[in-house]
Amino acid sequence: MTETLTDEELDEALGNLQIWGIEAGKLATRVEFEDYKETVFFANTVFSLAEEEFHHPEVTVEYGAIEIDLWSHEEKGITGKDIDMAEEIEKRLGKMN
Repeated sequence: MTETLTDEELDEALGNLQIWGIEAGKLATRVEFEDYKETVFFANTVFSLAEEEFHHPEVTVEYGAIEIDLWSHEEKGITGKDIDMAEEIEKRLGKMN
């Protein structure tokens, strides 16, 4: 079992992330795209990563936007695993641009 991050650890981690913030105790982001096809492509990228890491975020797909919330269910908070996933999502998003 992984420990949840302290407020200080979260602040430090957020300093290294470009598109994430904290909302309702979860690591959260919203990314906008030109069209639905791009949005779904990126959603599938996130879904594939979730399966690889066996760490499943809450994902909402809309026309031209995706919202992603990360938190560790068992630990009931944000852990290093969530930060690692957020970093990888940012990397994969960067490869699309």
